[in-house]
Amino acid sequence: MTTLSLDSYFQSYFDVLFANTPELLEQAHRIRYDVYCREFHYEREEDCPGGIERDEYDKHSLHVLVAHKTTKVGAGCVRMVQPPADDPDFLLPMELHCGHTLNHPERHPQRIPRHSLAEISRLAVHTSFRRRLGESESPFGALSYELDQQERRSFPMVSLALFAGATALLALAQRPHMFVMMEPRLARRLQGLGFPFVQVGERMDYHGVRAAYHVTIDECLESWGDTMLQMYHLIHTALRERAARQGLPFA
Repeated sequence: MTTLSLDSYFQSYFDVLFANTPELLEQAHRIRYDVYCREFHYEREEDCPGGIERDEYDKHSLHVLVAHKTTKVGAGCVRMVQPPADDPDFLLPMELHCGHTLNHPERHPQRIPRHSLAEISRLAVHTSFRRRLGESESPFGALSYELDQQERRSFPMVSLALFAGATALLALAQRPHMFVMMEPRLARRLQGLGFPFVQVGERMDYHGVRAAYHVTIDECLESWGDTMLQMYHLIHTALRERAARQGLPFA
């Protein structure tokens, strides 16, 4: 029997889309509501009318949605917040909320050209796709992929696809510096998968213990193993082709 690669499993069951239409954006915002408001209570449900979680940074972001091919249901989402060129005083979410913790001498966002950086945030795998595997301990789901049944085997790859998709977004937008606020435990898991994140701020209590991390695209590409490289190139190609068809500026 032919053994499919992990990225082939993923491609068999999921699409990676730019959420740049009202319908796709709504799917992403509803995933965020279900995960960040209803399940983990990071945001208040009463602040998100209509089951939609969004904030002022969404208009400065590019959004990616991973959708289940058979059902067309959104499985996960992520956004890339990029400083607008015409606003030199624009602060990334982590600079606004956690700027006082940032302390790295070289990897501080204020020491990197603003057109070269972005923050990855609001990454979430929908509750239903994590609960099928009993993975409800974090919004991201498990970062493992050793399962037996084919379609079940592809579900944990949604988290990997979203991180690979976030990296592809930065590459397409020519922003080589990625910043993320996340739990140290998640950072360790990602480091084990070849994301050489460097902690650039002190730990703080922000929806639990969080810290700021930084990595560059080149550092990821040099560190990843075959699985992540295959996933990245699959998603980068898919997003680049969709950008060309949709007339997006970085096509």
